[in-house]
Amino acid sequence: MSDQVQQFDVVIIGGGPGGYAAALYAAAAGLNVALVERDKVGGTCLHRGCVPAKEFLETAHVRRTLNHS
Repeated sequence: MSDQVQQFDVVIIGGGPGGYAAALYAAAAGLNVALVERDKVGGTCLHRGCVPAKEFLETAHVRRTLNHS
């Protein structure tokens, strides 16, 4: 770790869909932004929750369609 002190206009805790969007919005407004995320940016929804579950369901649907064609 660095011993330097950094200053930010905004510190966002959580890099999920809301935190990520807020960080982009704040940066676009010219603010100095820190985004703190313990795991991967995108959060649980993107990596383990909603998005992967929807992809598995869609893949199963396509496979079922092909099997019955």
